[in-house]
Amino acid sequence: MLRCLRLTRLLAAVSLAVLASCGGGGSGGSSAPATVTPTPTPTPTPMPVRSVNSVAVASFAAPWSMIFLPDGRMLVTERPPTPDTLLNPVEPGRLRLVTQGGVVSAPIAGLPSNVGLLDIKLDPLYASNRRIYISFMERDPNAPRTGRDEGDARVDPAGLAVMRGTLNLDPNGGAQLTDVSVIWRQTPKIVSFPGSGEPGGRLAFSPDGIYLFVTAGDRQEFTPVQSLTNTLGKIIRIYPDGSIPSDNPYVGRGDALPEIWTLGHRNAYGLAFDAAGQLWENEMGPMGGDEFNLIQRTGNYGWPNVSYGDNYGGAPLPKPATGDGYAASAVWWTPVIAPSGMIFYTGTTFGDWRGDAIISGLQSKGLVRVRVTGTTASEVQRIDLGARIRSVTQGPDGALWVLEDQPSGRLLKLTPVF
Repeated sequence: MLRCLRLTRLLAAVSLAVLASCGGGGSGGSSAPATVTPTPTPTPTPMPVRSVNSVAVASFAAPWSMIFLPDGRMLVTERPPTPDTLLNPVEPGRLRLVTQGGVVSAPIAGLPSNVGLLDIKLDPLYASNRRIYISFMERDPNAPRTGRDEGDARVDPAGLAVMRGTLNLDPNGGAQLTDVSVIWRQTPKIVSFPGSGEPGGRLAFSPDGIYLFVTAGDRQEFTPVQSLTNTLGKIIRIYPDGSIPSDNPYVGRGDALPEIWTLGHRNAYGLAFDAAGQLWENEMGPMGGDEFNLIQRTGNYGWPNVSYGDNYGGAPLPKPATGDGYAASAVWWTPVIAPSGMIFYTGTTFGDWRGDAIISGLQSKGLVRVRVTGTTASEVQRIDLGARIRSVTQGPDGALWVLEDQPSGRLLKLTPVF
């Protein structure tokens, strides 16, 4: 009997211990399972791009710029195919649609009178209003004759302008522009010898879509660039309808044009916002001294008073120096790359290129990759394409597309080689 009692007490104790280990410490609830801390998965390091594969898709008459539409097709601008773009008469620039498979449309009707199309952008609200914006060169024989060749009766005054219009796509693969208006014109128009130009003409919308920025080249007229009474060698800031924002820095000044944002530029052919909302520009120097600049309100970038390059004749130009009152370049190049277009890459297809500025080059005959860190920058890579590259853009799938700067320039699709 005693042995049975002891055995009974032992079993009871064991049972209580088992119950306690099962979490009977509450009002009938079960205990939570033990927390297991997962091992963090490291963020993959993007693979470096060694080179690119290039596929020719189509060709155009002196193409200048391109933009993707939501349906995957592109709009491509053409300058006149004739070499002397300022003599009379001259063929107008053309706008064409092209599919990613290389089917090119007839010229799109509805453009204003022009002597060459330049950059093209979609309205930030394109999905609802179908508006596009194009910079172009126009002539006006009745404009005041000013410029180095003002005495040459063969040449009409010409200048940069920006238009907008509504793009109407038809089901047969064509399109036309309607409701076209010129929203801004550079002043003054310049009488300049054939083959010269330096028009600038790059367009960029602010990240919020409210403002449109335009680069206006110096047209090889050096003295006016430092004056605020003209738009030679300037970057301007306007609303998409061409009106002037009231908070522009020179609004209300009788000695300045209200659309001016910055001055002291030579020939700015690249303009783009980075992921942080900062505006960057690249421009061609003279003999040496191409620049990559952070654009800031009222900045004076020095041309022609200072330059990292020299005059084509070999005469030296004063060099930028700390405290001289001019904005210093984040990167500059001698020998030149002849920068001609620019984007900030936002895709993942090109591995470690995400966030970098991709600059197309005429003299470099390829792409130059620049890494921006805050307000500083440095060149990190070049990709040789063996041809003068006028423009670069990013496709919907992250591939890069470029236009050759040739009378019959090819549209190329680039994919990475790791």
